[in-house]
Amino acid sequence: MFGKVLSSLGIGGATVDAVLEHEALAPGDTLRAEIRIQGGNAAQEIRAAHLSLVTRCLVEGPHGRRHGDIVLVEGQAPIGRIEVGESLILPIEMDLPRAAPITIGSTSTRLETRLEVPGAVDPRDSDPVTIRPGVTMARVLQGIEAAGFRLSETEVEYQPRRDPPFLQEFDFRPVGLGDLGIEEVEVAFLPYAGGVELLLTVDRRGGLFLGGGERMMRLRIDDAEAGRIDMAAELRRVIERLR
Repeated sequence: MFGKVLSSLGIGGATVDAVLEHEALAPGDTLRAEIRIQGGNAAQEIRAAHLSLVTRCLVEGPHGRRHGDIVLVEGQAPIGRIEVGESLILPIEMDLPRAAPITIGSTSTRLETRLEVPGAVDPRDSDPVTIRPGVTMARVLQGIEAAGFRLSETEVEYQPRRDPPFLQEFDFRPVGLGDLGIEEVEVAFLPYAGGVELLLTVDRRGGLFLGGGERMMRLRIDDAEAGRIDMAAELRRVIERLR
């Protein structure tokens, strides 16, 4: 009885640990892990293991910008009774959305694991997951920098009813004096099968002889063609058209 009371308080109860096959993934990859559950000092009924891949980022919403959490994908697996000291290993797989925000700046992602234990404190585990850009996205981001711009900030637009519900935006500032008429260049990506659609927006400074405002262009870049494009030159050409 004493062991059951302690277990309900989270002392000497079952514990959970998620072991990732790979800690670095790209959007669209499959996350594979093992959920390792260790029984405590008393037998317990565990309804399920709940899994959530969560990104913390600067979110653009109806009430302005703030830091918040976005659930990219979630799932659960039923468990059942686990005896004293029993070990249980559950393999899991979760597909990352193709539009998953990448890990950069203040944007980070983690795998959260929780055991649902009736009448007790739910054991939890949290493991960092690095989401790196895919090859085509990486070439675009490198191309913008090579064209004379540096990354200043990233944020994520989140609209639950939109597909995909999140859109990561990258804000670049000009480095050279020749681009003083440009406030910033904003880049976002919409994935499609075999490539990405690039949303490129140039925010122009207003002045005595210059009209300000934003101008945008959409570009489709196939994965098969990305390696053959002079990305810096192509992006510079587009920026010059929009400035």
